[in-house]
Amino acid sequence: MNKAKVLVSGIVLTGLAGIGGYYLNKARTSSKTGVVHHDGMEIFKAAQLNAGMQLKTHMDSPVGIAWKANDFAKLSSMFGLQKSVAENASFFQASIYVLDVTKMDWKPDEKKALQELQSSIAEYIMAKRERPALGPEAQALSYASKVLLKFDSLPEAVVKKMSDYYSVATSEGLRNQRDIVGETLMRISPLPEKGLKIIREKLRSKNDPYQGIVLIGQMRDAQAAAGLWNEVAVGFESFPSRFQPMIFKQLVIRHSIIKSDISGHLHQLLKYSGQVEEADDAFLVGVRELNMTDKYRSEIQRISNQTRYAATKTLAVSLLNSSGGAK
Repeated sequence: MNKAKVLVSGIVLTGLAGIGGYYLNKARTSSKTGVVHHDGMEIFKAAQLNAGMQLKTHMDSPVGIAWKANDFAKLSSMFGLQKSVAENASFFQASIYVLDVTKMDWKPDEKKALQELQSSIAEYIMAKRERPALGPEAQALSYASKVLLKFDSLPEAVVKKMSDYYSVATSEGLRNQRDIVGETLMRISPLPEKGLKIIREKLRSKNDPYQGIVLIGQMRDAQAAAGLWNEVAVGFESFPSRFQPMIFKQLVIRHSIIKSDISGHLHQLLKYSGQVEEADDAFLVGVRELNMTDKYRSEIQRISNQTRYAATKTLAVSLLNSSGGAK
């Protein structure tokens, strides 16, 4: 039996920090509002205890025990069409939690069994059902997808099956299953050809290409993502004008990995100044991050004088008071 190393979950810590901050703030403001609250620290400690109990519950559950023991046969028997929707959802939820806080150590001779389990999870997502997967069942499938994404990689055979499924499962009744398979393909690493094709199709959408931008940001294959960011930069002016400011901001954030000179797109944003709400803000952010304040000082001054938005004016004034923008 392999020993699994239990890690402190970043999700748990982040959640606790948010809960603690909220309740501590409520405690500080209670005297002003006249509403009596429990002491913030006590509530935070209670939340911390609850999170610890949840972790222990999942780790000590049959699911947690099976994962820690690398008992893939047992794990495979815990889900499937023979189980209820609630049982499947419970299994995959627990698995997500266990895999999130545990560093699993697979032995070479266990890889085949692990891959068979991964294949079974994928088959469960794609399995033919008597009726469309909606509501709780669709949620269970989504949980199953998230379990697959906890692994560093998936077998080529599994990726191929999912890619083939996405290509043929085009009927309305299979929409949720197909969407979940597509989401998995777009987020696994290395990015398969089908995942790349799906993202490119999203980027070509005339209604909402920004959905494709969001998907690139969620990719786990950094090299493939860098390639797509460069494609977006080259084709920037082909995107609908109302989306260009938001897209440009994403390019600016990642300008260190983009080979082309995105500063050339600043003039494109100026075309929509005062017309598209975010154009001025995106222009100013680009000027600041690309260190081009001196070149566009007159445009910055105009925006400062004309904008109706306080945040945009504040940024413009800040740039005008600087000596060349962010270094």
